[in-house]
This record gives sequence, C-alpha cells and structure tokens, in this order.
Amino acid sequence: MPLPSHSQLDDPAAQAAQLIVRVGVFVLATALPLACVVSRRAIFPLMPIGAILVLIGASLAPERPNLRQCLSPLFTPVGLAALFLAAWAALSLAWTPWTSVGIGIYAKTMGTFGLALAAAELLPGHTKTSNLNLLPVGVALAALATTAVALIGPTWMRAPAPTLEASTLPRSIVGLIMLLWPALTALAIRQRRTSAGLLAALTALAGAIVWTPAALAVMGAGALVFWISASAPRPSARAMAAVFALLFVCAPALALAAAALIGRAAAPPPFLSEIPVWASIVKGDGLRLLTGHGFDALSRARAAGLLPAGAPRSLLFEVWYDLGVLGALGAAALTILAYLSAGRASRAVAPFALAALTCGLLFAVTGLATTQMWWITLVSVAGFGFGLVRKGQYRTQRPRVSVPISDPHPSAP
Repeated sequence: MPLPSHSQLDDPAAQAAQLIVRVGVFVLATALPLACVVSRRAIFPLMPIGAILVLIGASLAPERPNLRQCLSPLFTPVGLAALFLAAWAALSLAWTPWTSVGIGIYAKTMGTFGLALAAAELLPGHTKTSNLNLLPVGVALAALATTAVALIGPTWMRAPAPTLEASTLPRSIVGLIMLLWPALTALAIRQRRTSAGLLAALTALAGAIVWTPAALAVMGAGALVFWISASAPRPSARAMAAVFALLFVCAPALALAAAALIGRAAAPPPFLSEIPVWASIVKGDGLRLLTGHGFDALSRARAAGLLPAGAPRSLLFEVWYDLGVLGALGAAALTILAYLSAGRASRAVAPFALAALTCGLLFAVTGLATTQMWWITLVSVAGFGFGLVRKGQYRTQRPRVSVPISDPHPSAP
C-alpha cells in the first residue's frame, strides 16, 4: 500500500478513519481480554463492537478496499473448505429435531466468523506500530489482572466451578493462551524477543496461580510446536496436519478399538470413562454415522438428557455426532489446509501461527472448549489478531530507486 500523501494526512475523514480503527482495535485487543477477567459474558458485546468500529473506520478511509478484495479469502483453499463445512452444517439443519434453535445458533456462529474476517480484511494496508502494540499490552494487562484477582479478589470470583463454561478465571486463562500467540507475533516481527519471553512467562504464571493444569499442558504443547517449527515450519505443518486429520477421520474406529482395550483392563483410569460411552453411541447410530444428527444436535441432546451419562465433550465426537462422515472429512480437509497455509507464512509468523492452531485444536479435541459461542468468539478474536499482525510486517526489501539516464553528465550535488 502506498504511503499516504500530505493531503490525506490533512484530510479530516482520513484522520477520523484512523482514530475509529484504533478504537476498534483497542476494544478487541486490549479491552476484551481485560474485561473477560471479571465477566464471562463480556466477550459477546465487545467483539462485535470492536469489529464494527474497525469496519466503520475502514469505510471512511480514503483508500477503501473493494468487495472483490474483501471476499478473496473465501476463494482460497482454506476458504473453500470452510464454505463446504458451513454449507453441510446448514443442510444438516433439515433433519435435526431442533431446527428452530439450530438456525439461531448457526446464524450467530456464521455471523461471528464473518464479522471477524471482514474486520481483518478491511484493516489498513499497513498496521501502525501503535495499533500493533495493543495486542501484547492487552494480554499483559489481562494476565496481571487475572493474577491479582486469583490472589486477592473476591471469594465468589475465586470459587471453583464444575465446568469450564461456568468459570471465570480458568476461562480467562484459556483466552489468554489463545490471544498470546498473535501478541507474541506482534513483538517478534519487531525483534522484541525479550518482551515476548516476559509476556509468555507472565501468562504461564497467571495459569499456574489460577491452577489450570489442562490449559497449561495445552500451552506447553503449543510452545513445543513453536520450538520445533521455528527451524522447519513447512515439514512441521505437514506433520501436525496429518495427525489431526487422522484423528478427525478415524475417531469412531479409534473409540471402538480403545473401548475394546479398556474392557479387558482390570481397573481402567477414570479419564478414559468417556471412551466406552462413545463406542456404544457409535454402535447404535447406524446410518446417522453418514449424515449426523444435525448441526448443534449434541448440545441440545445433552441439555435434554437424551445422551448417556459421561458422553464425550471432544470436538471429534461433536463433529461426528452432528455432521457425520462428510462433516468429519470437511473438518479434516480444513485442518490440513489451515496448517499448510500457516506453514507457508513468513518465517517470523509461521511458528506462532502453527502453535496457535495446535493450541486451539487441542483445547477443542480434549473437550475443554468445542463449539460454545464464547469459544467461537474467542477464536474469531484470535484470528483477527493474526490478521492485524499480517498487515503489520515491514517490507523485507527496499524498493528500487530509478535513476534517470537522459543526462549522461549529471551535475554534482
């Protein structure tokens, strides 16, 4: 994108556009993670407010991107795989018993993803450093606030909750881990490695004080992927894509095989108790393994008490239960293409993107977060963060300077 001219800098509309975009980025990158420390529902109004402010600011900018540019991500391999999965989920609403409720959840899900994608694509062509700094500042403030609340906050905020969805501080840690990776990328592309290390340590400290071992384990896995992919991002991307794609495609067969092994064990560990339940559902589903029960059927069936006690909460189970084999194949294809796309990013961005993808998938596969609206909104905000970073990278090469050749004897300066 060309540098703005003096007339653009003096243009009130251009200045207003920059200010509104900055306020929108502040809401998404700084205010949102900080507000989620004290409220589980703060993410729902703040995300659309921030994204809409970015869209308003982009519409006022002198150089507005056209519609074709905004829709271009949908025609990439990743976008086409996502469109297929969205279309199949919409079609599955025809045979779910909870069609009216499913349509509302589907509209919210697609609207959230679409709003974040539009905001990321309509960002200015080159992100200002002041906007980019909002990502690590937001994560740092949220980590400090989480630590303070966990140590000296009110008792009702520190009380343990039966599930992650009903908690505040553990859910804040999950959000911090997901938003940490675009924040670290924002620091790394400007060679601030010491600040990046301090930010990661601050986030890990907050997770240790709140004591969320599962989330810390996921963060450790992301750090391992980052370390491995720092030297070889593309082979690492291919390996991780193959692992998660096989999990999506072979999940029912793996559940049946694991249930057979567990049945032979004298005293199976408690954390494997969901596997036999999953195997029994697979055996009784029949043709539903092909079509699924319909979008959002799992959460409705669980709320209505139609599923056996101890039914899995993993994304693998949810994809197969709701969308069947075509949904699982679509999820596997989307996973492969997303990993390959992240591996092809610049060397400064690729390891962080691969780590973020791994953390997100591990959170979903282990059942800590699957398709609840707070998780979908959080993933959308993290995706917007990477979109902000993508437009904040400086040029790696200086532009050529054209030397006029009409005068063979140029005058001395």
